[in-house]
Amino acid sequence: MATITDHKSEPAALTVTWEDGVTTTYPWIWLRDHAHDEATFHPVTMQRNIHTASIDPGLAGTTVELANGDVVIDWSDGDRSSIPVGFLAEFRTPDAATTSLGLEPILWDAATILPTPSTSYDAIMNSDEGLLDWLSKVTQYGFALAVGVPATGEATKELLERVAYIRRSIFGGFWEFEADMSKADTAYTNIELLSHTDATYSNDAPVQLLHCLYFEGTGGESTIADSFGVAAELKKQNPVHYETLATVLVPGQYIGDGAHLMAARPLLRHDHNGNLVQVSFNNADRAPFLLPPEEMVAFYDAIRAFDNLSNEHRLQWRHQLEPGEAMLFDNWRVMHGRASYQGGRKLCGAYLNHEDVESKIRMLQTALKG
Repeated sequence: MATITDHKSEPAALTVTWEDGVTTTYPWIWLRDHAHDEATFHPVTMQRNIHTASIDPGLAGTTVELANGDVVIDWSDGDRSSIPVGFLAEFRTPDAATTSLGLEPILWDAATILPTPSTSYDAIMNSDEGLLDWLSKVTQYGFALAVGVPATGEATKELLERVAYIRRSIFGGFWEFEADMSKADTAYTNIELLSHTDATYSNDAPVQLLHCLYFEGTGGESTIADSFGVAAELKKQNPVHYETLATVLVPGQYIGDGAHLMAARPLLRHDHNGNLVQVSFNNADRAPFLLPPEEMVAFYDAIRAFDNLSNEHRLQWRHQLEPGEAMLFDNWRVMHGRASYQGGRKLCGAYLNHEDVESKIRMLQTALKG
């Protein structure tokens, strides 16, 4: 439990000393903006009630006391408010805003990914611990299997809805599909699919689940490549290629089925702290664009290097999906593919919104922590 051992009021801020000797300075305006009294913070909606722009820039605390786990502040305008010590402790180290789940990526290759990240279907469906275990593995490794899933569309749909509502797209909601070209996409064929991410033409690429309901034939091995691991290797081998892929906007598009979707972002997208947060690569769906000659050639050199690395077997998990193995994977984190095949093969699955999967993890983390 966080404990404040000392505090000191200053003209523009409150300085707090924590039990381990760390000190944090909180501006008065920040404290007023984040107070937990009902006039400031709605206890049900968890929304801010106070109109921040109306706070007097010169507002200051006149007295500060600790009471029952709260910091209670009397303000120079006559108001009084309180803030839980635990809340202040969450922000004791000033930093840029983050949406981190506290689950850092674990980089892997063909050797280190075994045994395959997986969780039993029964654990996922019957316990929050099992569901959090599955989703945490997807977050850290980019994918994980649910094993022991009944080989039916109904059971697969229930598994998806255990996580979040199903996202509708040009492919519909929940799908069952074969190699019948019913959609204008190579997934609806039996040809080889090299490493790629889905939905480069979407502004918000999804999390995806695939479950093989039956397969009578040869080939069809599924592949997953650790996009972040591939990127790290590329950066080590050729930092110039890495920088090119981190800065050039690459358009993706989908044309067909009554739609023309487009989006553009760097193949390697970073956050404001310089951390890689999304890989977006689909050679088939890349839309035409032209840069000045030297830049264009540099781009082709970079994607050639990245593409070749992403299809090296030493960097891929390769596995023949069996009925009962549902694979959930994150299109921001890993690339997937498939060997060509002969025979009959039926899959089912759906997309989930990335933000909804993150939301479920946060809700589970909070519930199980308590």
